[in-house]
Amino acid sequence: MTVRIDSFDTAGPGDTDGLVAVLSAHDPARIRRLALLVKTEGSAETNDFSRELASWRAREAVLAHGGGDLLERSVFLHSTGSEGAMTPFGYLVVELDDADGADGSDGSDGSDGSGAAEAVAVTDDAESTGGEAAPAPRGAPGAAGTLCVGIGRSRRIRGSEIGSAEHVALAEQAVAEAVADAGLDPADVALAVVKTPLTAHDEPMRVTSAEAKAVGALGAALALGEVERADVVPAAFGRDLTLHSRRTMVFSSSEAACVEVLVFGNRPGAGGDLRIVSGLLADVLDAPGIRRVLAAAGAELTADGTVREPGQVAALLIKAGNRRDGTLRGARTTVLTSQLDPDKHVRAIMSGVAGAVLGTGRMFISANSVHQAPDGGGLCVAIVGPPVSGAPATDVPPRGVPASVAASPAGGAV
Repeated sequence: MTVRIDSFDTAGPGDTDGLVAVLSAHDPARIRRLALLVKTEGSAETNDFSRELASWRAREAVLAHGGGDLLERSVFLHSTGSEGAMTPFGYLVVELDDADGADGSDGSDGSDGSGAAEAVAVTDDAESTGGEAAPAPRGAPGAAGTLCVGIGRSRRIRGSEIGSAEHVALAEQAVAEAVADAGLDPADVALAVVKTPLTAHDEPMRVTSAEAKAVGALGAALALGEVERADVVPAAFGRDLTLHSRRTMVFSSSEAACVEVLVFGNRPGAGGDLRIVSGLLADVLDAPGIRRVLAAAGAELTADGTVREPGQVAALLIKAGNRRDGTLRGARTTVLTSQLDPDKHVRAIMSGVAGAVLGTGRMFISANSVHQAPDGGGLCVAIVGPPVSGAPATDVPPRGVPASVAASPAGGAV
């Protein structure tokens, strides 16, 4: 099995031209799993139907490409909010059956077989980030294999269960299913992406986006063995921020009726040439933390701290948050007193900081890190391939973006 990631821009939430183009490169009979991670533009309010439109149109495209069987092997993870420097776009993630060698892969894990490669030890500079020292990024390149994925779903969540301990249990079950589907142990998971409902579809019940994210994150933390079960009680939901995952990104959904999960990790023998690394960020200004994760994943950085070859980076995903008291490195901000929702501030800030490092606005940033990092912190995840040999950095488009588009003024040359 080999995982491939393509990116595609969108002209609006209902635009699937780019998705159809990248889908056409893959034989549906060889696709074992398919996932879409898409940032749509919209207000991100509960009754903003941009995400519903995008998901509906994406399902149509997948159905047309591979029929109902492919649809059953797919998860659709749409997140609204492309403020700041973010380009509305998506990642198409496919795991291909390469038993016939059609993709040119020899099925190796990318190591030299000697076992001599060591995981990169990366430490945090607490002074540079203004926060506590974070653990080294997880999943650094070495003898740990190459990228694999797994998907999972819960059953339909009833209105009486939204935001409850049962909701946590269903999220835990869906993450555990995805981990098993990827052939990973929980300790080897680099990232669990969780989409969880905030509204019920059988009766008029709902919770806030933050509450939906909280229960989804705690369920994932249980499945990954990161918190004690006895501590995950309703009184702690959204309140006890010492309880958190270090490898989970959660977003809430008004269109979904169940929890959907996409898990990533590095597995020996997975095939392909992509690797994933994840690490915590101290706050929304933690550019050094982003650089450490990218470097640990194998991306080469220039002397000024930018990615030398953006084409190496198949995906950059970030979960960002603001401190509960609204401060940033000890100073007051207007994040909690502005007329704008705090999440909009966070996405705009983080996209500028991360975009300056990556050199493009094509990145997946989700806000509100409740139970997904320490208070005010976040998560950075990089999926990186080998260098693009012989091409100047300014001529290398992000993976999956046609060079003609990337080089045009409208496309935003990188």
